[in-house]
Amino acid sequence: MPIIDQIAFPILFFWFLGLLLSFFRKDLEPHWKFFFFLVFCFYLVQFFPEFIAGINRWKLDPKKEILLWLEGISKALYVFLFLLWPLVLIRIFYTSANNLSKTVIPLLAYTTIAYWALFLVWSLYSKEWSDFFQNLVPESK
Repeated sequence: MPIIDQIAFPILFFWFLGLLLSFFRKDLEPHWKFFFFLVFCFYLVQFFPEFIAGINRWKLDPKKEILLWLEGISKALYVFLFLLWPLVLIRIFYTSANNLSKTVIPLLAYTTIAYWALFLVWSLYSKEWSDFFQNLVPESK
């Protein structure tokens, strides 16, 4: 299953929640709220088939869908870190403020190390983790 099929539903769901919360901010100007809404609508239309497929999979088997989310988001995080590292390193070189280096470098470094550690644990114990998540919620009768 392609990664976008795995993560379209949770990403668009959380995006919708963030959009709703941004509408309640009084310090944001209305044109920004409208722009946020347009961007959300664009991606919703773009990934609508994957979104609906995720909803249908959720209705059939929520536990399996959550496992797919974890797998898909971990793959997306891997690609995101791969793309972000060179951009941040170039940005750090060209910045004149030292605050960027003091905040972004540790955050990115610790995020990468945490991802690698979780990836190692997942790869060593993937069968056990899958069994744990499958048995986490008992089947309803």
